[in-house]
Amino acid sequence: MKYITTLLVFFTLITNCNQSDTDTQTDEDGIITSLSYQWKKSLHLDGVVSNSRFKAPIYYKDNIAIPTTNGSNNRLMTLINSNNGDFIWSWDERYQPETEDISIKFPYQHNNLLTYQRGNRSYCINLDNGTTQWKFRRESSFDVRISGLNGNYFTFGQSTSQFQQYSEKVAFKGNLETGELNEFIIPNFTINNIAPGNRIGDITRIKPYMYNAVQHIVITWQEPQNVNSINDWQTYLGLFNYETNEWVYEKKEMNEPNINGVVLAPPVIYQDKIYANIGHQLVCHDIATGDQIWVRDFPQDFMFSGFIIEEDKIIANNEDTFTYCLNPENGTIIWKTESSGTSSRMSYLNGIVYFVGGSTGKLHAIDLSTGEHVWKINAGNLGESNTSNFKTNAVYVFEAENGNPARVIALSHLNAYSFEAYQ
Repeated sequence: MKYITTLLVFFTLITNCNQSDTDTQTDEDGIITSLSYQWKKSLHLDGVVSNSRFKAPIYYKDNIAIPTTNGSNNRLMTLINSNNGDFIWSWDERYQPETEDISIKFPYQHNNLLTYQRGNRSYCINLDNGTTQWKFRRESSFDVRISGLNGNYFTFGQSTSQFQQYSEKVAFKGNLETGELNEFIIPNFTINNIAPGNRIGDITRIKPYMYNAVQHIVITWQEPQNVNSINDWQTYLGLFNYETNEWVYEKKEMNEPNINGVVLAPPVIYQDKIYANIGHQLVCHDIATGDQIWVRDFPQDFMFSGFIIEEDKIIANNEDTFTYCLNPENGTIIWKTESSGTSSRMSYLNGIVYFVGGSTGKLHAIDLSTGEHVWKINAGNLGESNTSNFKTNAVYVFEAENGNPARVIALSHLNAYSFEAYQ
């Protein structure tokens, strides 16, 4: 494994894994702004800061993969022990390690294998030992979004078999063991609203789903609705039977008229319904039929970084600076609380929602039942500079196990911290 020896020395020399002596601090409202950490690990040598980012947490055998850099400013994927911060292995076998960020937004992980994509470059990593299972430079680029089912993974990229005079994205199915990739699903694109140089349509999201004991794939895809505009899209919902290779239904409209139909965040499936964020709307559809159940408007772009559903509650941030809690049955507001506007992906554990505020860089913890803040932790209060923030999309939450307390791991631009989860 490349750089193992170097990094072992690196982490030995510059890492402080001792528990902090930071006192708990609160603001005038009793919200915790500083907290003792269980351990702290430096991510970068000599202040070198990586542009790499993971938008989805990568867990494996009570370990986490995080982005780091070494003294040569090479971006690395490093697996650490979540209990104590100890280094396990590092991986950097990209085609351009000196310049290529490790930008892992929607990876697919099955057993010990993890795959992600970056343009025309595809990688698969063995999480047991940090070696490369396979990597490819493909002829065309593929979207960063990957999902999977039974050891196969799904992605989308430009078709090679239909509408050659236009540009369109279709679904591909890949073999996780070998990386072999083939066209899988081509929606019924139309050419009614194609302007010169425009795309005929794009698949935007793919989500495997077990329905009536049969594996299905839920697909959102879009087409232009106005020949004079390249930014005016209609989004459709489709349900594809994975076992018969047939559509259950293909073109159920999701966005309302005059609403630009781009699915902004990954849809969430909950109790045989699918929820999607389209512009400033949240929509709910029945999976069996594709029919819309309800739609709700919000004052600005809603759920900019995605949303979660936990304990019969939808939780999401809005660009109007509020965090919302909604009833998934009808979209009514249960509570809203002033927050950070946009944020990182949210994590949930034992009644608490965790995320990093995009505008503040603070680590937030909100009580799900009441909407009250219990944490707004500032990295500057932990011994870093006052300008240091926690990184968005870098919050990892772990259940209590093996005698260890439940914990929250959050990354600033300089360090990884482990906190005991809020009790």
